[in-house]
Amino acid sequence: MLTFGFSAFLKMLSLSVRRQRSEMRARLSPSEGGYDFHRAFRRLAHRYLGEGEDLEQLLREAAAFTNPAEARSGVAALEYLQDWRAENPGELLSFQPRIYESPSRRFKVRYTPDFGVDIGGERVAVHIWNTKRPDLDARMTYAALTLFSDLYEDEADGAPDLAVLSVPDGRLYRLSDVPDQTVLAGRVVAAIDVLVEEIGDEIRPPLPPGSDQPRR
Repeated sequence: MLTFGFSAFLKMLSLSVRRQRSEMRARLSPSEGGYDFHRAFRRLAHRYLGEGEDLEQLLREAAAFTNPAEARSGVAALEYLQDWRAENPGELLSFQPRIYESPSRRFKVRYTPDFGVDIGGERVAVHIWNTKRPDLDARMTYAALTLFSDLYEDEADGAPDLAVLSVPDGRLYRLSDVPDQTVLAGRVVAAIDVLVEEIGDEIRPPLPPGSDQPRR
């Protein structure tokens, strides 16, 4: 089954229709896996806000990344998180990842909170977005978060609010800030289901002549 990390899913939803097809083809085609430019930064961000480690040490580690562009991005993003934290000093919290599986079982998405924070008495699980291109689509972000809105009801203190903290545009997309997005979320899932099926059919090798095996 095709599996998305949450940032990868947001990226897919924020692309144009044409680019979505190209991205889906790349994800479904056999490969050895690509390089995740933001994985190392995400680990440092979690250590800072999720585990309370010293920021100066984490900045030194980010600056030492082998890829210069990755190092610059990581340092800048950590410095942004430092400023954001100064403006949002509520208690830091921890939430476990959750997995959403589409009803058709064609794909699943893993929502990984990089940290949690108390904002005005509300418990918020936060995933950090640090991708410059494409621009994050706000409607699609709320729709994606909606897929997980019922999956934290087993948390000890109740279901938290869910959010995406976008480093590039300095915005916190909290699910509680918008009306119910269930209908839109359902449409998004249906559209991705169709895309997975269509691209899968396009790239699947043809059956041998005379074969009576079904394609799926």
